[in-house]
Amino acid sequence: KPKKARQKRNYQQGFRITTRHITMVLGVIIIFFLVFFSNIKLVSNANLGRFAPSDAWVSSLYWLRENTPDPYGDPDAYYQFHPLPPPIETYKYPESAYAVTAWGDYGNWILRIAHRLPNRPPGPGGERIAIFFTSHDEESAQEMAYLLGTAYIILDNDTATDKFWALAQWSGQQVTDFFETYFVRQENELKSVNLFYPEYYRSMAVRLYNFDGKAITPKESTVISYEEREVQNGEPIKLITSAQTFTNYDEATAYISSQNSTDFKIVSMNPFISPVPLEALEHYKLIHSSEEVVLKAGITTPEVKIFEYIE
Repeated sequence: KPKKARQKRNYQQGFRITTRHITMVLGVIIIFFLVFFSNIKLVSNANLGRFAPSDAWVSSLYWLRENTPDPYGDPDAYYQFHPLPPPIETYKYPESAYAVTAWGDYGNWILRIAHRLPNRPPGPGGERIAIFFTSHDEESAQEMAYLLGTAYIILDNDTATDKFWALAQWSGQQVTDFFETYFVRQENELKSVNLFYPEYYRSMAVRLYNFDGKAITPKESTVISYEEREVQNGEPIKLITSAQTFTNYDEATAYISSQNSTDFKIVSMNPFISPVPLEALEHYKLIHSSEEVVLKAGITTPEVKIFEYIE
């Protein structure tokens, strides 16, 4: 036979797939999945879940995208290329542009899912946002809202509770200005308890998320007295020596004023139960609450809330 034909025949024979080959390959694949598949699945789920937005965040951001005006006036602008300005110039946003204020951890989610402009992406910075969220009066909060270009505010349970320490630090304040750990002696043992101060409840983040910006009149106010002690390792602690509950805030403040010591504080054990009266916020309107809820300190509340800033 011609040389070319012989080469073609040898090529085909060299790469012929038989039933035996198929059986071997299938056996290797089956063994691989039996041994490794469960581990791979667990690792993949862990990597996806660690920094992924919760269902509450996803649904809330889609709601924001569908129910608020586009900051560029055109939804397709999100998919367009926007060149950077020269080094000596700043980027010029259109007149329709506005910002969504949320803690920086959620900036990328707001941009990618809601197609809205966050004040801050994750990373260093965020002083102005922290100052806004920890402001104790609406007037100073308005000044910061203007500087931030705020039109909408998003708060979740973590920002108002577990992450509040970060707001305090980035705003230049002390965490202990808002809450602190005390100790109580029970059956010859010291047990810790976290107590929240009036400054915590007066902060904008808490007035918005915990109380929806509504006026609050406390049913009771608790006053504790304490003394500083040193434990065996030499670290100082605050030991509660007494606790007294009053039917209203004025009685609690009058009681503190009558004491000769400064070691008295108005406190609450629950972040959702204020011991101090709060005025209603005039420039903020709750427009969305996630269907997904969380349970914190015995209180069930929507995980994510969105507020509109009204000038």
